[in-house]
Amino acid sequence: MNALCQRHSVQFQIRPHSGTVAFSMVEVVFAMAIFTFALVTILGLLGLALGTNKQSSDQIQAANIACLLITTRRASPTNTGANFTTFALPNLNQSMVTNTTTVGEDGTTTATTGTRYNLYYVVGTNSITGPNTASVYLLLWWPLNAKMPTNNPSAYYELTTAVSLQ
Repeated sequence: MNALCQRHSVQFQIRPHSGTVAFSMVEVVFAMAIFTFALVTILGLLGLALGTNKQSSDQIQAANIACLLITTRRASPTNTGANFTTFALPNLNQSMVTNTTTVGEDGTTTATTGTRYNLYYVVGTNSITGPNTASVYLLLWWPLNAKMPTNNPSAYYELTTAVSLQ
């Protein structure tokens, strides 16, 4: 049995290398080309991601301002007191009112936190809603020097709702 195992045994011989092992110039250039392509792609996507983040941030802020305007008027639809003199939306128990103004992050036309948005609104009662319900349409757009949007969905926020006056 021992002789049988010796006959089939494999012997390895370690030979010293005749030179140093290294990558060839073609392999190095190819690896650098792949790395450069990946880096350029990532940098290109980074710019796109930052632009999308800015648009999303602006839309969320516009939605928050619209929510502030609507919830304040739902809580007090006909209040015209001293606290509402600079509030962007007029009282809602009147015939349809249309106006264009600028509005800040606090919902006022004389914002102390920075006016960043244009506001177009149509508010009030009409023959469809009746005297006990006001229709409210809000359109916020940015930047401040931009014209009212007609077909640019990334630069405005719209909201239509009804507010009970009772």
